[in-house]
Amino acid sequence: MSASSDPTLAILMLLRVKGRATAHVVTRATRLAADIVESALEAARQRGAVRPVGDDDTVALTPSGHAEIARLLADERLDRPSLDTLYARFVAIDRTLKERISSWQVAPAGTAALHAVASDATPFASALGAVAARFAPYEARLRAALVEIEHGDARFVASPFVDSLHQVWFELHEDLLVTLGRTRTA
Repeated sequence: MSASSDPTLAILMLLRVKGRATAHVVTRATRLAADIVESALEAARQRGAVRPVGDDDTVALTPSGHAEIARLLADERLDRPSLDTLYARFVAIDRTLKERISSWQVAPAGTAALHAVASDATPFASALGAVAARFAPYEARLRAALVEIEHGDARFVASPFVDSLHQVWFELHEDLLVTLGRTRTA
């Protein structure tokens, strides 16, 4: 995402797909500068789009924040036919990725099968980034999870507490669904 573009949709969407996050988590996931994220979150708080949750700087969307995402998505300039085509590709990769992660969880052997499916997932995420810059960080997040898996950290396969392969893919799926106005059952 370019520094001159409005980061609001990317930041609010990240909160939408994560449920809640700190400014640090938003910064890492969106790949935006910390001062930009902090400023945007403060502005969102002031207009009632986010609210604090917990004792730290964790925030979550409010109903106004969900409505703001809907408005921003309606105004977002992107090639929706290309995004629809990419979503069909996503569904095929999604099925394989979930099968490989499930197999690994049952019998954690080598990571070759995970790397094989990730070789489809990362270029897919790159293609999404070409359609809309706010999708670009997903590729880097998927690659980072694979590096951690290669270094032997099994949490990065499917843990919801780190930017694992499964967690990033889940968030990407949710982002696509919201962007396309679909549900998980559609």
